Amino acid sequence: MSDPSDLPDDRPGAGTEAPHPIRFCGHDTLSLRQLDELNQVPKGTTFRRFKAVRSSLTEGRDFFRLDAAEHAELLERLRAQGRIYPGSVHVVLLTEPGYRRLRQTRASDG
Repeated sequence: MSDPSDLPDDRPGAGTEAPHPIRFCGHDTLSLRQLDELNQVPKGTTFRRFKAVRSSLTEGRDFFRLDAAEHAELLERLRAQGRIYPGSVHVVLLTEPGYRRLRQTRASDG
């Protein structure tokens, strides 16, 4: 059985429609839910991978953390649109460079 924290391959979403990016602070981003769906992996897979490589990522460049209180209106809108998980309190949005770094770190981990 493969490690559930690993994303399946280097080409996300082969055969799936690309999700609509979430524009945040001038960056196109994707939520962890969108990346789970794009990669056709179980809920939480991208979050576990993110936690494993978090120390190699830079907030504001590779990802953004949306606080429940500070970004309540945006999070409610994203929740209603099905772009984040219904139970999400705080939300991580990955930028394209952050997603690439997440994947590169996975590849270099073996």
